[in-house]
Amino acid sequence: MTQVQEYYDPIFIMRSKDNDSLRIIDLWTFRSTKSNKRYIVEIEGFDKGFYGIKFYWKGVEKSNNRYSILTNDYEPRIILRSCIEIMLRYYYANPSASFGFIAAPDLEEDIEGKKVCRSEGNRRFRFYQRLMVNMFGPETFYQVADTTKTIYVMINMDKLSSGAVTIKEIELRLNQLYVGEFTIDE
Repeated sequence: MTQVQEYYDPIFIMRSKDNDSLRIIDLWTFRSTKSNKRYIVEIEGFDKGFYGIKFYWKGVEKSNNRYSILTNDYEPRIILRSCIEIMLRYYYANPSASFGFIAAPDLEEDIEGKKVCRSEGNRRFRFYQRLMVNMFGPETFYQVADTTKTIYVMINMDKLSSGAVTIKEIELRLNQLYVGEFTIDE
């Protein structure tokens, strides 16, 4: 009997620094054995051990909507599990790490047949949220979200309970970085 692969093995590519925001951005990649598509995962490192996670199919890397484009390969669970594998590597290297992501809006066709981002609702966000809740327990991460802006944050419980980080600090930092009005539901 063959064993089902739970994730694609990620490979670290490079690290760069954004001098404007002082963010460190690590690039990872993995290839789907089903579709043979290569995926790029960006891990943005912020202060206090907070990491933002983004990913996209390499074939759309030049698109402004690269995070919203669906591949229709019907393997989201194994692709997300591969991203989680990368996230776990950061967590094992820094057990006080926290994580977050913004689920890109879904694309839909407008009246002229052009692809545009849908402002309300987000299937990705709901899928990501279910997966994170099922994979990580409340003893490790305090999981909170801004469902209208589709932002999901997993705050390290040790850092939160010690006061080393607060939800208000995270909201403030997110609003500074992404020029938004994020409110994390508690």
